[in-house]
Amino acid sequence: MKRRILMVILTGPLLFGLPGLHLLHGQTCSDDEGMVQSYVQGIADLVGTVKKESLSDFANDYHQQSCLTRLTLSLGIVDSLVDCLNKAAKDPAATQEQVATAKGKLEKYTKLKSTLEQDHDSLKAAKDAKTAKSIIEKFVISA
Repeated sequence: MKRRILMVILTGPLLFGLPGLHLLHGQTCSDDEGMVQSYVQGIADLVGTVKKESLSDFANDYHQQSCLTRLTLSLGIVDSLVDCLNKAAKDPAATQEQVATAKGKLEKYTKLKSTLEQDHDSLKAAKDAKTAKSIIEKFVISA
C-alpha cells in the first residue's frame, strides 16, 4: 500500500506536468524575446548618450567598456533566443502558422545577431577612446 501511494506521489506530477511543457516552450521564447528587446533598447540608449557627450566624458564614464559588455550580454541572449526559435520552427506539434511565425522571427534575430557580432568585433578592435566613440556613434541596432 505504501509503495502504491509513493508511486502516485512520484508519478502524478509527471503525468500532469507533461502537457504544460509545450506551453512553457512558447513562453520561454517570448521571455527571451522580451529580454533581447530590453537589451537592444539599452544599447540604443547608450548610443544616444555617446552621441551627445564629449570625448573626455566618454572616456571618464567608461562607455566603451559598458557598450562592449552590453553587446556581449546581448549576444548571449540573442543566441539563446535563436536556439529557442530553431526548436520552435522544428516542433512537430506546432501549427503551420506557429512554424511560419517562428521562422520569420528566426530570420529577424539571426540578422540582429550578425549585426551585434560585427559591432562587438569592431568595438573590441578599437585602439583608443576616440576611435571607439566614433564606432559606437555609427551603431544602428534595433530589435
